[in-house]
Amino acid sequence: ILSNHGYHVCVLEKNSKLGGTLHSFKRYGCEFGTGMHYIGSLDEGQVTNQLFKYLGILDKIKVKKMDVTGFDRFGIGGKDYKYAMGRQSFIETLSSFFPDDNTEIENYFKEIESATSKVDVYNLKPLRNFNISTNDAINTSAHTKINSLTKKPELRNVFNALNFVYAGEKDKTSFYTHSLIHKYYIDSSYKMVGGSYQIATSLAENITNAGGDILNKERVSEFISKNGKITGVKTDSGLTIYGKQFISNIHPALTIRMLDDSLIRKAYKNRILSLENTISAFSLHLKLKKNTFKYLNYNYHFFTRSDVWYPSYYSEINWPEFYYLFVPAKTGSDTYADCISIHTYMKFSEVEKWKDLPIRQRGDDYEDWKALKANKLIQLVSEKFPELNGNIEGFNVSTPLSLRDYIGTPHGGMYGISMDYKNPMATYVAPKTKIPNLFFTGQNVSLHGMLGVSMSSLITCGEFLGLDNLIKEINEA
Repeated sequence: ILSNHGYHVCVLEKNSKLGGTLHSFKRYGCEFGTGMHYIGSLDEGQVTNQLFKYLGILDKIKVKKMDVTGFDRFGIGGKDYKYAMGRQSFIETLSSFFPDDNTEIENYFKEIESATSKVDVYNLKPLRNFNISTNDAINTSAHTKINSLTKKPELRNVFNALNFVYAGEKDKTSFYTHSLIHKYYIDSSYKMVGGSYQIATSLAENITNAGGDILNKERVSEFISKNGKITGVKTDSGLTIYGKQFISNIHPALTIRMLDDSLIRKAYKNRILSLENTISAFSLHLKLKKNTFKYLNYNYHFFTRSDVWYPSYYSEINWPEFYYLFVPAKTGSDTYADCISIHTYMKFSEVEKWKDLPIRQRGDDYEDWKALKANKLIQLVSEKFPELNGNIEGFNVSTPLSLRDYIGTPHGGMYGISMDYKNPMATYVAPKTKIPNLFFTGQNVSLHGMLGVSMSSLITCGEFLGLDNLIKEINEA
């Protein structure tokens, strides 16, 4: 956005590949995503479609629409349920599972629509008076709100069953977060054919075409300052980059630690450093024998207990008690899948003993532990998908250490800072810092994922260009 407005942009990326969790990697001939598995609201006129059109990448990416009759499916308490795309289909499909609760399901969707209608950036509308401290959806927990809409435990579970995609916590997650993400995917959902990395490469091409610079393997380790402003940054390689404005997508706590104490108030620093982060994940990427596992054009979420909140505070003894199964879209035949990814929650404490050891040098006990955990997870998944038995040719594991090392979140938090409805202002990170020419962007500013980072990008760029002006441009694209 800033490149298109004449700014000379320089992107410093610590990894060999751009894009954070848009990053993908190849193993066994498979292209596996690291975090961004599917994308919402990409139909004509919807928010992602309009934004990608404005950014000039809509025609550069390859996508496949997911199963409109059930793009996300859930196994809860021995029964399967599904979310259908579109308001009416969503209501009708859930009503087929709960025929006596049609009114409650309609009311639930109305509440989601009401909450999201008040978020101007999400709706690409000029800003009105949006107050974090008084917004009902931000200050109400998803758990409490949904309990007020139905007394049926099974229906409450189904309403909350998507919570892995935002690391939902019973005592923290707001109805605001719940509503934005649910509406985003229910409107329309797509897989990226060939992986999500194409979004990063398309954006990078636009930046370089506008005269910008992108430098990989340049990890920022120090901010240089003078007279209360940032004047440059240094990287591990010894490179120094000078500039007029600086935008940090590094986690706010890590950014703050690199700043001279004289630049910021102690109270602000302590607040940022004290923020808790979301739970981490354990991911398993499988290469399968040909023609053994049918392609699934939907995501599958499985809960061992009849409580969809439980996995976020799971018991290590009983791990795993939840999994999310994703089948990447590919070019060619979709009859069978060659590769699948399986994800579940994991606390950083489970890998704490190896936290100070370098990547790929953590020893045999770490590799043995990963293999043991992988086999436990495969065993659980095989109960639902027995065709996995004997048909796995190879697998790759990532742990909370992988997320910490590659994405740069403390303790490998999946989605950065954990927002708390009980005190939203305390867990809110504004794009504008206390330093005049330093700004934040990314999943910690607004929300995580493609939706959240898109919104935070607009909000941060709005500090330079005027957010209402920017939204007007996007709508006219």
